[in-house]
Amino acid sequence: MTRLPQRPSCPAVVTAAGHGTRFQPFSTWVPKEMLPIGSEPALGHVITECLAAGADLVHVVTRPGDQIIPAYIGGLRQAGLPVKATPEDLAHGYGNAAPLLTLAEELADCDLFMVAFGDDVLLGGAPGTDLAAMREQAGKGADFVIAAQLIDRADISSFGIVDLTEPGGDRVSGIRQRPAPATVDEPLALVSRLVLRPFVLHQLIARPEARGEVDLGLAVGEHAHTGDVRVRRLSADWVTVGEPRRYADALTRHWRDYTPLPAHSRATP
Repeated sequence: MTRLPQRPSCPAVVTAAGHGTRFQPFSTWVPKEMLPIGSEPALGHVITECLAAGADLVHVVTRPGDQIIPAYIGGLRQAGLPVKATPEDLAHGYGNAAPLLTLAEELADCDLFMVAFGDDVLLGGAPGTDLAAMREQAGKGADFVIAAQLIDRADISSFGIVDLTEPGGDRVSGIRQRPAPATVDEPLALVSRLVLRPFVLHQLIARPEARGEVDLGLAVGEHAHTGDVRVRRLSADWVTVGEPRRYADALTRHWRDYTPLPAHSRATP
């Protein structure tokens, strides 16, 4: 009898396929996910977080043709870490959900999987604390669990905002993209950390409201209208390297709260 390969019980997908337009021309040659925060690239922080949250395999989906991130992942694999680089399949379209469709076959048989964007880093506290708590929430029966953080009202029109069924609760009723501040009760911004079930893959389609892209936030927000989507208010500090001003802020916050990463994350290719 042929023994089928065992699927990871809870893999993580880290997206690192963006073009980093706000960092061009630098990002033409070096992916923004490889910008350093301390002595580690942003991507290294995210991988450490996913492993600490219990991921038994971390898929890093890269920009087609990129050689830098796969080389970095190769070094981590040589150090014994369960990480794998996969180029994004552009046949599935464009958008932040396209990496999940690239890995649809690998994810289809998992009970849960985690998603993190490689240019967003959570600083402060033990790595993986929030993702692990989100896995626990999902294990209690939620369809999806998403992360969110309170932001200043002045920034509401720049983010996806999580709406709740009741003030202070954790049941999500929808996600609105860049709403008018006056229409928002609690300014909870969607953060790029999610725990999902494989049936979300069937809900990932190109949407006119996303300019024809396959948008993960829109799909999850739509599911919240009829399904059970929960929110985790982050205990960590969400920073991004997605654009120069916010990257400078990420560096400031990192050195303010500097704690060395675990030794395994310091592998070099």
